[in-house]
Amino acid sequence: MRVLHLRILCTTDLHGHVWPFDYQTDGAAPGRGLAGIATLVETARRDAPASLLLDCGDILQGTALADRAATGQTQTGIHPMIRAMNAMGYDAAALGNHDFNYGLGPLRRAIGKARFPLLCANLVTDLGEDPTRDTGFVPPWHIVRRAIADTTGQAQELRIGLIAIAPPQTAIWDAAVLRGALAARDAVAAVAAHLPALRAAGADIVIALSHGGPGTPQAEDMAEDPSLAIAALPGVDAVLTGHSHRRLPGPDYAGLPGIDARAGQLAGKPAAMAGAFGSDLAVMDLTLGPRLPGTARPGWRITDSHVALHSAADAPPQAAVLDLTRADHFATRAAMARTVGRARTRLHAVLPMAVAAPAMAFLAQAQAASARQLVAGSALDGLPILSAVAPFKAGGPAGPEGFIDIPAGPLRLRHIVELSPFPNRLCVLAITGANLRNWLERTVSAYCTVPRGVIDLPLLDRHAPPYTLDELHGVRYTVDLSRPPVFDTATGSRRGGASGPGRIVALSHGGRPVLAGDRFAVVTNSFRANGGGGFGMVPRDTPRLFSRGTVREVLLDHLKSRDTIGDTGPAPWDFAPLGSTVIARTAPHVRCETHGSGTVPMEDAGCDAAGFRCIRLFL
Repeated sequence: MRVLHLRILCTTDLHGHVWPFDYQTDGAAPGRGLAGIATLVETARRDAPASLLLDCGDILQGTALADRAATGQTQTGIHPMIRAMNAMGYDAAALGNHDFNYGLGPLRRAIGKARFPLLCANLVTDLGEDPTRDTGFVPPWHIVRRAIADTTGQAQELRIGLIAIAPPQTAIWDAAVLRGALAARDAVAAVAAHLPALRAAGADIVIALSHGGPGTPQAEDMAEDPSLAIAALPGVDAVLTGHSHRRLPGPDYAGLPGIDARAGQLAGKPAAMAGAFGSDLAVMDLTLGPRLPGTARPGWRITDSHVALHSAADAPPQAAVLDLTRADHFATRAAMARTVGRARTRLHAVLPMAVAAPAMAFLAQAQAASARQLVAGSALDGLPILSAVAPFKAGGPAGPEGFIDIPAGPLRLRHIVELSPFPNRLCVLAITGANLRNWLERTVSAYCTVPRGVIDLPLLDRHAPPYTLDELHGVRYTVDLSRPPVFDTATGSRRGGASGPGRIVALSHGGRPVLAGDRFAVVTNSFRANGGGGFGMVPRDTPRLFSRGTVREVLLDHLKSRDTIGDTGPAPWDFAPLGSTVIARTAPHVRCETHGSGTVPMEDAGCDAAGFRCIRLFL
């Protein structure tokens, strides 16, 4: 029987990483970036005569280098990520939600220089009567043709259909820059609607580029993570996925329904997720045979597959990619070195939601100061101002060094980027006491349940993303970890059967208990204000005000008014006493005497196998 062999290479969630370098710490970051991936791609292509190189989205945002490129500060006139991807010979890429962070103008300018198509089927400029009649911002699908010699040596044309989606929430999360310019459809419905045209155009096989995590086999309408449901669609042959910053194949999705985490399959079809920041290259080897007799048309079908991830940790960066982006790299480093203020104390968030985080307190103070100016003369004027902040680096997929820890002394621009790495706007919104309690319950769902008297349970649920670890400054609250969470840790949806007071057992403002009908003005970033991270407890029509500039600009303005940051105060919460101990994981250099708050007894418990420092807390 004639057989074809095709190798699919895929990256995802590159987030502006070209060099193996961290602009926030101004230090090397081995195992990151397109330059190392380029070396892996070169090797993988050498071993396979027929291959495609694809990406699953979130390409253009995530580093200071990418931020500068979005404002036109490039040395060549081409976004360095696009320049590198052009040189590497990408065949196509999906757009991810973060690619829209800067608005459609910067996105158009960046992708206009790409020598490969960028795709998205469900984020469009205008909605039609059905997905096939939408006015797309970019094409929904594309067919790549490859001439491949079969096992008899005869040349065959293989037509690979590619269709891409991104979270429909993108239009809401970035409403400050996208309002009226971008509309969204359900991702599964969009793929299903476009599949007939893709097949009619001649696609032998269809690969979905899904910038969304696996989710559940029966995805809800407008689901953020629809990859399992997309894989289950008749007519989809394989799925490449991203958004979650996790790995497939691998242990991250072991034991979940519909997922074969060892083989790399979703709904029984080949699938891969290649980590984030250029940590891995997904390699999907497909064996194809002729379609079975009696099918509607001749062509090819997948008969076998093998999926693996190749780590960039040991891949030397390719000199050609470094050379292409060298000028942008050094210009970014120089810009990030600019001194913008001073700190009299260490600004860290190395033990978030465990002890006081001075970095978060500084961010909260700056947000509150800006909010007071923003609400003056508005419908929100006179309401008590609360400030909600979260660490965007707190271990997890970022690894043992992925924590905010800024030493006392000069504050440089790179430190401000570390505190606020996304181009979010500031938003002040009116909420009730009941909304506030639900907000806090969603936040504390990140904790594991800790029965009274137990020893050394993990403090935080490993499925809790760092950006959901909100602190709300301006109120005081007590958390009882012996109670089950009200909301799901990963999604933020209310858990079935959840009732009662939850984990927030005391909540006060100005020494007075907060009542359900009390009103507050909460200042946060636009992503959170629009429900990002599973914080959907605030009604969409609640009064809200957006800043003109980004949160990063708010921080810089705050520093101009005072220059030096002093004492940032205690954490806004405390723990109900349980007579238990818990383990918090942090960076290996952290020490109790330099990073503890003095309010929670703690001791060093050594390092774990993954390289995290373990701190024992006595609750």
